[in-house]
Amino acid sequence: MKKIAVLLLFFTGKFLVFGRDIQQPVKKNSMSVTGDTLYLFSQNKKIPKEFELPILTALSHFPELKPIRINFITREAYTPLSTRPAFSSLIKRKSRRKYNVIISTRSIDTLSHLLFKNLSFKEQVGVMGHELSHVVDFDRKNFIQTVASGVGHISKRFVDKMEYRTDLICIQHGLGKYLESYSLHVRKTMHVKYWRGVDHIFEKDNHYERYMNPDTIEKYMKEAASNSDNKETTIKK
Repeated sequence: MKKIAVLLLFFTGKFLVFGRDIQQPVKKNSMSVTGDTLYLFSQNKKIPKEFELPILTALSHFPELKPIRINFITREAYTPLSTRPAFSSLIKRKSRRKYNVIISTRSIDTLSHLLFKNLSFKEQVGVMGHELSHVVDFDRKNFIQTVASGVGHISKRFVDKMEYRTDLICIQHGLGKYLESYSLHVRKTMHVKYWRGVDHIFEKDNHYERYMNPDTIEKYMKEAASNSDNKETTIKK
């Protein structure tokens, strides 16, 4: 029964939600600040108007997500941000799947510093890049692998590895500096060195690097830059 409950929570994303959904489609005439280039990344997306710029900036680093349907939903929820496949679309082909990114508008006081609306633009792009990296990871999986991922959330070590890998996907998409900015903000405002997420905010620092520390992000950014330079050198030769 515990596995079934965790699986349902994973796919429905109802983690202590206590408000109604508020979502608005992007309107082209609202993109005058960013221009038509960013607007191209709003295809198949529903984005709250107040968060258009950081969300579209993050989406511009994920061109493979253009055909993917993603709803960015604002509502009151304990977890500041979460991303899940829409349960109703799980049995559909990959091309017809839909994903929900939940952006909390209000949580407990301890987590208020992490609400999307309270972040700087750079921090917003960084954490949204992490959420979109979840979509990339989910979209690579077939139905059985996706269900297995949901069941895997019972294991803390599984979640540690999954979130760490998601940060790596974000860095590989060129959002390392933005992610680092968010990582620094979390550690400063939550007074921790290692961040394991909102489920562990009342626990002591336990040295598990579920989400990458700033120095780890720096290390992977240097590796990514080195690999890019090597590829360019090979092409020139």
